[in-house]
Amino acid sequence: MRYTASQDSFSRSVRSLEPISDLEAASFAGRFATDFQSFDQDDPSRRAEVLRPLLADPQACTWGWSGAGRQRADSPLPGRIYRPSDTVVFVEVIVRVTTYARACPQPDEPAARPTAVESELTGVVGPSCAPPDADPTWVAAEANWVRMTVPITRDDDGHLVVDPHLRPTDSS
Repeated sequence: MRYTASQDSFSRSVRSLEPISDLEAASFAGRFATDFQSFDQDDPSRRAEVLRPLLADPQACTWGWSGAGRQRADSPLPGRIYRPSDTVVFVEVIVRVTTYARACPQPDEPAARPTAVESELTGVVGPSCAPPDADPTWVAAEANWVRMTVPITRDDDGHLVVDPHLRPTDSS
């Protein structure tokens, strides 16, 4: 059976067709860029768990990291915005990225890290994969500013997602 674009829209939420505001796009892009540029080999699955729900293609949650090393991004600065349509926005974000070097050999068993219970925190939007800035097994090596362009759209339910397959010439 062949489906047309109008038949595909039957399953979409009306919210998915709403324009994305510049402020909404900039905020979401800053959040994504910070987590995309953060990782910790002592907790290798954390990054994928955090990025997966933010992506239109969940398989992209492993892109951009080999699985080795430790890096923490912070201070996202959304800048230029390019909008090929109301529901596709490209946001240029600059984040400060600190790389780390091992202070001592990797432990056989990773140390248990205390975690806050989300229900105890007010205003929690979601988890982050940025590792703690202080860890006795790692030493901060260098900080740099890194630029990336984040392609944002809405999923079928209307939630913002990063779609790494979008190109600046795409529109909805």
